[in-house]
Amino acid sequence: MLPTMPDACQHLNIECLNEYELIRKYRCGDCGEVMMCSCEEEFGRRFLAHQLDHGVELETQARIPVTLGFQPNVCNACRGLPLITAPTAAIPGRTSKIKRYYWRELYFMVTERSAEWHAKQPHATESGRREIRERIEKAALTELKELHAAAPKYDYYEPSQAEIIERYEVPVQPFYPQYAEKPEKGAVVMLDEVVVSPEVFVAHEFERDGWSSMELESAPFHALFGVMMWILIGADAKAQMVEFGSRAAYEAGETSFPIRTFLPPDFGTQGYSTRRKKEIDEHFAFITPDGEPDRDHLIWLFDYWRGHSDDLREYLWAHRDNDVDRARRLLEILPPENVLAVLRYLIKDYWGRFVGWPDLLLWRGDEILMVEVKSSSDQLSTEQKKWIANNSTELRFPFRIAKLHRKPRS
Repeated sequence: MLPTMPDACQHLNIECLNEYELIRKYRCGDCGEVMMCSCEEEFGRRFLAHQLDHGVELETQARIPVTLGFQPNVCNACRGLPLITAPTAAIPGRTSKIKRYYWRELYFMVTERSAEWHAKQPHATESGRREIRERIEKAALTELKELHAAAPKYDYYEPSQAEIIERYEVPVQPFYPQYAEKPEKGAVVMLDEVVVSPEVFVAHEFERDGWSSMELESAPFHALFGVMMWILIGADAKAQMVEFGSRAAYEAGETSFPIRTFLPPDFGTQGYSTRRKKEIDEHFAFITPDGEPDRDHLIWLFDYWRGHSDDLREYLWAHRDNDVDRARRLLEILPPENVLAVLRYLIKDYWGRFVGWPDLLLWRGDEILMVEVKSSSDQLSTEQKKWIANNSTELRFPFRIAKLHRKPRS
């Protein structure tokens, strides 16, 4: 009697390798094969053929070969399962929830419709193509808004500002400045008859109570990370040369030139910190040689490593001298254990945590306070809400929101 062959795998236990890929790849947990869903085959072969032979695993950034090509009924939509929700970060030009949640649908619609128009207008100018693409995108956004209103594909729920403030017991300190009749870019309130930004106004009010202040946001922390972690990041068996254009030249409007640094493919992901846990622990032991964080030692290392870290910091857009100087000031102001907490916080998931930091750092004697400034109509961003949540469990900086209100008319 001939042995019976096992039934072919039905691929019932499937996981998406990376929900942020345009043509998603799926790995079967039973047979280990990697495949794509046939519902995306036509678009993929027409517009993204270079992405069809491999996927990039989100957590490790490893290139995973596609072994089965396109297969039917692989994605959640084709299986009748809840769709994968993968909102992108809110960045300039992509802050609306339609753009953040429906980014794949938007890309598919705009790409297909633009290609159809280009086929009919092969001699159109570049400016004409850009104008048409903008019109197509605008129309597609309108369609997606109507689709979401009628039958939403994704759940938009994110905790509100009020929920975040209540859940993490964030103090909110009110201020009542005079708003400028003729506001300027970034400057909307009055201070001693001068139009200033909300951040400058709030810093001045705290300084009247004996606090010193420094404007923060994210850049000084990027620079601090780049200087203090460059030797760890570059000393990696998986590091590869990365070439990019000079950020400084770009900002100055000058002709760019190539800059090279060494990075592993999984840099900035949660998988990186998992893979290199041993080396990360050794690095922190190296920068705290006696087992206790020492401010003078950290400052000495910062000064010694500042020049060596130029290329990595430029890659991270942490190249400006002012930002690096402010990073050094952080070492002088913050308790050294807080500095180490910041570095550990960022190395765990750099790309997921590099934005959302508060506007101001205040200090008075041994007191430290971080402040997020919000004008009358301003709301916490998704990244700021995430930072507040993480601060409550990991960083533990004293934190509050400074809320500016318009003075009631008399």
